[in-house]
Amino acid sequence: MTATPKLRYLNWIQQRFHQLSIRQKIFYGYGLALGIAVLGTTAGLVIGDRYFQQARQQMNLADEEGSLLSSLQGELLEIQINQQEIVPFLQQPQTFQRGISNFKSDLANTETLLSQAQEFSQTTSERDLQALLTKHHITIAEYFEQLRALIRQILPLTSQPDGAIKAQQLISKFSQSQDALKFYQFAHELTDFAKTVQERQEEADVAQEKAALIQAQIIIGSMVLSVAIAVMLAFYTSTIIAHPIKAVTNIAQKVTQEANFDLRASVTTQDEVGDLSNSLNQLIQQVKHLLEEQQTEAQVRLIQSEKMSSLGRMLAGVAHEINNPVNFISGNLVHAKTYTDDLLALLQTYKAEVPHPSTAVQTLAEEIDLEFLEADLPKLFNSMKVGAERTREIVRSLKDFSRLDEGEAQLIDLHACLDSTLLILNNRLKNGINLVRSYGEIPAIPGYTGLLYQVFMNLLSNALDALEEKSADNPEFVPEIIIITERRENDLVVVRIADNGPGISPENQKKIFETFFTTKPRGIGTGLGLAIAHQIVVEKHKGKITCQSELNQGTEFALALPTTNIALPISHP
Repeated sequence: MTATPKLRYLNWIQQRFHQLSIRQKIFYGYGLALGIAVLGTTAGLVIGDRYFQQARQQMNLADEEGSLLSSLQGELLEIQINQQEIVPFLQQPQTFQRGISNFKSDLANTETLLSQAQEFSQTTSERDLQALLTKHHITIAEYFEQLRALIRQILPLTSQPDGAIKAQQLISKFSQSQDALKFYQFAHELTDFAKTVQERQEEADVAQEKAALIQAQIIIGSMVLSVAIAVMLAFYTSTIIAHPIKAVTNIAQKVTQEANFDLRASVTTQDEVGDLSNSLNQLIQQVKHLLEEQQTEAQVRLIQSEKMSSLGRMLAGVAHEINNPVNFISGNLVHAKTYTDDLLALLQTYKAEVPHPSTAVQTLAEEIDLEFLEADLPKLFNSMKVGAERTREIVRSLKDFSRLDEGEAQLIDLHACLDSTLLILNNRLKNGINLVRSYGEIPAIPGYTGLLYQVFMNLLSNALDALEEKSADNPEFVPEIIIITERRENDLVVVRIADNGPGISPENQKKIFETFFTTKPRGIGTGLGLAIAHQIVVEKHKGKITCQSELNQGTEFALALPTTNIALPISHP
């Protein structure tokens, strides 16, 4: 029953400790160790000082008591000495008087010391001394009284011839009296008690030294305990810090080595290591998401590439199939025109030689409107020749557009590339769209023809989509596309394709080159056109593509393509 609350308390402390930051753990740990050291030192000083003060007080009492007893013993000894010197000085009045005066003074001092001893025993509760003084109080009083009476008896003997003998007899009789014997017994007991007090003084010295030793032991013990606690806390703190970090490191290594982005680092603390674990988990999740996006993007790009490749092959096949009959027609048109010109020349000769043909010839000439045929037939052949040439241009553009997977760079005429793209889009340009071409003097640039066709096709198709959308909303709107080419410094050629469509919002301008971003309805836009165009211009041609747009004013895409930086294949003669 007692272990469960203790266990709960320890778990609560551990949980609270895990919630602290690393800095707080170190701070509180060393603060606890330092606190124990300070507390132990303070306790050692206080406890040691207490023992020391007690020992010092005991020693002071013993010293005071010893000093008092020593003085008392000295006075008692002086009394006994003065008592023995009375007889020799009896015949010397002045010396005798001085001795008697000293004798009385010693008696008074002795009484004073006895009174002080009595007061000291009562104040300090020194029961042994108090018991000794109480026991012999009457004896001391009677002895002093008898001693004063003895002095009074001896004083008259100074003038008598046999005074010394009588004084000696009085003193001897006094020394053998019961009061004197009892007082001598008190003196002996006082001497023994003085020895006891001296032993107490020695014990007080030992107690004082012991107090100093205890004080040092407590201080040293507290310091050793604080160092031990600091070491344990340092070990525990390093363990609880290093273990989660090692776990996070192992997860990071596994994710890196095994490419397993389903792994997660366990979060066991709420400190910086816990934040690191959360950040690592978020990073793993983001990397997994990005890889999934990249895989999806790669699949879509692969599908788009396959579509474009299939479209290119189909266009190449269609162009080839169209080109053969067109070449046949174009080649035969020359001979047909020659034959027709010969027939018309023969007809003119016939008219000159036969001014009046027969009625049947005149009737047929009127039925077929011979004069109109003579005037319109050359025009017809010229129109057929123009149509054949236009068809050949379309076929050539289809062939150029179909070369999407060419692996080698070549010099490209951007004007021809733009014109071919416009020719393919001519059917959409006929819908009332004003096309302005402002071509400057630019050199051919090294690049990939099919890829640049794709860029121009995407940009012009997006411009046409925007113009058609705005035209549907505003019948009075006059759509316009402007294409400008110019040469810049630093070996750059700039192509600008602008329209006066609805424009692009500022928030969408930041995302137009991102993969899968589109503003078109689902199923119509794939979100790959501008992303692929950006990749072709920036990565393939080392150029730059930018967009400037304003709502309800229009959009302009600018392509900056270098005239160098792309290696051309070496041609062998």
